[in-house]
Amino acid sequence: MAPKNSDTELLEISMQIRSHSVMAACALRGAGMVLAFSFSLSAIAETINPRWVGVWFSDTKQRLGVSEQQFNPGTEKCKWAGTRPAKSSTCVAFYEGSISKAQLTSQLQQAEKAALDTAQRKSLPAADLQSIKDDFKRNRQAMEAMPSHVFRVIKTQVADDQQGATDCSDYFFLDQKQLYNVMSCEAAPDAFSIRVYKKS
Repeated sequence: MAPKNSDTELLEISMQIRSHSVMAACALRGAGMVLAFSFSLSAIAETINPRWVGVWFSDTKQRLGVSEQQFNPGTEKCKWAGTRPAKSSTCVAFYEGSISKAQLTSQLQQAEKAALDTAQRKSLPAADLQSIKDDFKRNRQAMEAMPSHVFRVIKTQVADDQQGATDCSDYFFLDQKQLYNVMSCEAAPDAFSIRVYKKS
């Protein structure tokens, strides 16, 4: 058999390298697609923790009904989405971020200072000022009873065509025994509230 010349050997080596590169690229692309698919499945398939499921009531008889498919605060009916959707045609609920007791304490202190500063600037009557102080005292009492943990947050979002410009935030979290709803508005710091729910 005639010996191969160097050009032929180089060509064969080059073709083998190219073949391996193409196969490796295909394998990587396939692995990437599987990984992306599994990530998207996990995002879609994220279910609500069973500890949330049930009917909850606040001290003022506000109702929150939670199932594996629904998250309904008051009269709102929100579909459980797991994660924030890009678009929504109906009210949806989803996990988004977390809050620690320290962060919540800071939010409450900032809201109370802003509310009292606003009340002083507007020269509110003494009764109104006392009402604001009483509300923040109740908020502090609710917060002080919480354990010093980091809590996973659930938020709700109304349908895209019902969204308006707002500087308010509203979110829910739970500890071992109770569920909390925190609402705050930059434009109305006196409206800051921590509502505590217990499972019925």
